[in-house]
Amino acid sequence: MSPTRRSALALSLLAPGLARAQAPGNWPTRPLRVVVPFAPGGTTDLGARLVAERLAGPLGQQVAVENRTGAFGILGADAVAKSAPDGYTLFAASPGPMAVNQHVYRTLPYDPERDLVGVSMIAAIPYVMAVPASLGVNTVEEFIRLARSRPGTINFATSGMASRLTVEQFRARAGGLDLEMVQYRGGAPARTDLLAGRIQLVIEQAPAFLEDFARGTLKPLAVGGRQRFSLLPNVPTMEEAGVPGYEAAAWVGYAAPGGTPIEIRRRIASEVDRILQVAEVRDRLASWGCEPVGGTPEDMDRMLAEERRRWGEVVRVAGIEKE
Repeated sequence: MSPTRRSALALSLLAPGLARAQAPGNWPTRPLRVVVPFAPGGTTDLGARLVAERLAGPLGQQVAVENRTGAFGILGADAVAKSAPDGYTLFAASPGPMAVNQHVYRTLPYDPERDLVGVSMIAAIPYVMAVPASLGVNTVEEFIRLARSRPGTINFATSGMASRLTVEQFRARAGGLDLEMVQYRGGAPARTDLLAGRIQLVIEQAPAFLEDFARGTLKPLAVGGRQRFSLLPNVPTMEEAGVPGYEAAAWVGYAAPGGTPIEIRRRIASEVDRILQVAEVRDRLASWGCEPVGGTPEDMDRMLAEERRRWGEVVRVAGIEKE
């Protein structure tokens, strides 16, 4: 967690009464709903539900979770964007619908920057640069040297836009690498080919490969966050490994329709901060390879602005045309 987020979390824990007092009127007076734009069981769904089920007590109202799937998160995001900005509808936010889709689709039925605002981060899921042990490289520097000596022969796997952009950012910040993209319908077949050595690189969510790292069949060369991943403490960040400016992490948080009063957003964020201090919650997140974040709506809005800038630049440099 960054110093800014830690400071925000500490302040919210020291002054819970102030955060509650700021909510307008007697909000909430009826149940809330959290819209998850993906199917049940994924990280976004699990993280959003874990917190939602614990919000009911302090808010005094039930918090229902609704899965509205389709179109890479667009349908769920649009439903929330068009909801009343009254604090009763939240969005289980993640990078795609909030920061990436606007750069890769010609049109969206909502404007992420205008129609959705941050409430609170819940957790971050670090990305990791993984290669087969059989490739014979142990560091990012060695991988870059190998790729430069064999242009066009090193394959990387992508099972979606997120896993493509993480590699596109890497090869751009590494000074330009000639890598070949191989597309897969999902992460499982990509992992199979990575283990077999038919693919030489993925930069994906770290939890998917922890068992492979433990067995020694895959090697983690670097993680994408600003700080090291607690479950891979000996693996450097990309910055430490010599790739300046690289940052990539999956995350889940709560957003709300644009125009939702800041007092309500702060009230929810303060409750999320308290929930994230509960040992059971932290342990559950850790079991999924997630790290708790928390913070204020203003923190999340600043993070979203940076995410949009970063991924927009990656798309531009990679020459990806909008669909």
